[in-house]
Amino acid sequence: MLFILEYKYCMKSVLLTRHIEENNETIKEISKYNLDLRDIHCPLIKYKTLDFNIDILDNYSNIIITSKYAASILTGHNLKQDIWVVGSKSKRLLGKKVMYTAKNVEDLIKHFPPDLYEQTIYLSSNEITQDLPSKIARHIIYNVEYLNELPVSIIKEFNNNIDFILLYSQNSARTLVKLLLQNNLLEYLQDSLVVAISLKVANIVRPFIKNVVYCDDQNLNDIIKLLSENAQIR
Repeated sequence: MLFILEYKYCMKSVLLTRHIEENNETIKEISKYNLDLRDIHCPLIKYKTLDFNIDILDNYSNIIITSKYAASILTGHNLKQDIWVVGSKSKRLLGKKVMYTAKNVEDLIKHFPPDLYEQTIYLSSNEITQDLPSKIARHIIYNVEYLNELPVSIIKEFNNNIDFILLYSQNSARTLVKLLLQNNLLEYLQDSLVVAISLKVANIVRPFIKNVVYCDDQNLNDIIKLLSENAQIR
């Protein structure tokens, strides 16, 4: 038993900060790289689907989706509208009706025709990091809630050193920083590496954590690749 415990804490560790289902998907992606990492689940975010009258969509010819969770809510509905999404996973969920798959919100806005604004509805959560043009209608179909207090078990993990931390959104990064400050944990992260999905996410944690790398292309697959590259040299 002692050997098992020692081995557990000798392994490098990675903090998974997304919704629990997304964390499980991340573990599957990490396994493809044969990384000997110990997974620490710390969901900074959880979702609550709201009552949604699908008939609202009849007033629009185009739908914008910028999150996989929003896309999952629409699966199973026979949608007539053209759909514009961010991310390949949303595209896979929504299939042939997808007109354009953007890398990020900025890319989507750049390629979305302005003459379609008033015929378009944006289905989103209550929390978004970037507004779309004001002529595009917005309807909230799920709520995002962020963690307010770190579990004691996670605080102990920070005290024992966490090697890698994955961050996928600006709001999650802000939440993590708040919780770290709240629990006086920053001193334990001097040797930790944050792997961020984008420069914007990286810039939120950089004033507090010295070792930060980020993806150039905001691609979900790239963040695991970047984790793998750094895990092999640290």
